[in-house]
Amino acid sequence: VFNFGWCSNIARSMNADGMTGVSAADALAPGTPVDSKTDLNQFCQRYCKRPVTKQDIVYVVNRFGHQYQSIVKLNCFSGQEYAGHLCMSSKDAEKSAASQALVAYGPTIETLGSKEDAQKQRKKAQQSLTPEELAVKKERQTQEGENPAITPKTKLNSLCMKIAKRYLQKGETIYDSMKVTGGYQATVRLGALPGAWAARCWAGEVCSTKQKAEQSAAEIALSQVLSDPELAEEASKPKGKGEEDKGKGKGKGKGGKGYWSGYYGGWVWQGPSDEDSGPAPARELVSEERLAGEVVEWKETHGWIKASSDIDHPAAGMRRGKIYVAKKDLPEGVTELLPGTAVEFVVYEDGSGLGAGEVTLL
Repeated sequence: VFNFGWCSNIARSMNADGMTGVSAADALAPGTPVDSKTDLNQFCQRYCKRPVTKQDIVYVVNRFGHQYQSIVKLNCFSGQEYAGHLCMSSKDAEKSAASQALVAYGPTIETLGSKEDAQKQRKKAQQSLTPEELAVKKERQTQEGENPAITPKTKLNSLCMKIAKRYLQKGETIYDSMKVTGGYQATVRLGALPGAWAARCWAGEVCSTKQKAEQSAAEIALSQVLSDPELAEEASKPKGKGEEDKGKGKGKGKGGKGYWSGYYGGWVWQGPSDEDSGPAPARELVSEERLAGEVVEWKETHGWIKASSDIDHPAAGMRRGKIYVAKKDLPEGVTELLPGTAVEFVVYEDGSGLGAGEVTLL
C-alpha cells in the first residue's frame, strides 16, 4: 500500500519559495534514515499510475577524490535530471540526488497527497450511509437518469425482445469491433428482427474504447428501429398466443416451443425437440418449383437447409433464412443428412413456418 506520509513531511518543510526550510547539508546528510530513493520510486509509480522500471529512474555516480556525486534521470518525466550533493559513499550520493528530485516535485507530491485524502474521505462517507440513505440515493440516481446499468445495448436488447415476443438466443445480436484511425468502431446485427431487418448492419461512431464503440452502434440501431412505424407498433403490442395454445398456459402444449408474432400474423416456430408429439400441422405448398440448397445442420430427427436462391415469402427471413427439414421428408433409405450435402426440395408452409419437402440428393 502506497504511503503518503512522506508527502506531508516534505510539504510541511516547504517554505513560501518552494524550498525546504532546512539546509541542503542537513536535509541530505549522509546516513540519514530517510530512504529518498524509495520515496522517489513510490512517487513516480503513483504519478504515472503504473509500476516503474529500472529504465524509468536511472542513477549515474561520479567520483571526485574521496567523495561521490550522483545524477538521477527520470525518463518517466521526459528525461528530467537532478544532481545531488557530494557524499562519502555512492549510496548516499544516489539518495541525495533522489532527495533533490523530490524537492523539485514538492507541489506535485502535495497535490497527490490531497487527492488521496479526499478519496479516503469520500469512501468513508459512503460507507457511513445507512441502508435507507443508500436506497434514497439509488432512487435519485435512477430518476436523474444516472443508472449505469441502463445503456443503449440493454435498451436495444429489450426492444428486440418486445418485437420478437421472446427471449433472445445466443448469436442473434452480434457486435464486431475493429481498430481504426482515432480509436475503435463497431457494427451490430440484429438477427431476431423480422424480414430484411435481420440482415441489416448498423455502424457506430469512432470511440476511444471497444465498449464505447459498441454502445454507439447500439444507440444508432436503437434510433433507427424505433423510427420504423411497423416495428414500433409491433414492439408496443403485448405478447399473444397462437390459436392452438388457448387454455394451455404460457409455453405449454403443442405450441410451447414457439411464439406469436403479429408481424407474420401467426405462431412462429422456434425449433422442435425429440419429445414433440401429436399430429403434424397442415402443410400448404408455397410453390411447385423445386429449389436447390445445402444442408447446414442436422440433428437426430430434423435439420436445416439454406436455399441457394431467395424465397419470395414473408417468413423467408425467419431463423436467419434457414428452412426446416424433417427426417420423414428424406429419400427412402436415408436417415440423416450431413452438413454440406447438396439437396433439392419443394417449399411448404405450415403453422411453424417454412419447411422443405420431397427432398432429393444432388
